Amino acid sequence: MADEAALTTWWRGLTPDQRARAVAIATRPAPRGMAIDDLTASMVLAGLPTSRQVWTGQPEHLAEMLDEVAGFVLAADRPA
Repeated sequence: MADEAALTTWWRGLTPDQRARAVAIATRPAPRGMAIDDLTASMVLAGLPTSRQVWTGQPEHLAEMLDEVAGFVLAADRPA
């Protein structure tokens, strides 16, 4: 389970491009495969949960955005 404070701090530290990519990933149906890139690294550094996936030859299958992170991203992206 991800800590709400960790999620908020992580979200605030993302660049606009990273936020756009996070939203694009969060809107996919699970499993939400992600490449190991700067966005994924930011999640790991923030202590957010991820799930490793088996290498299938496609880089987007190296990590997965879990439901709780995706739910936070979609809620955070909505205008207040």
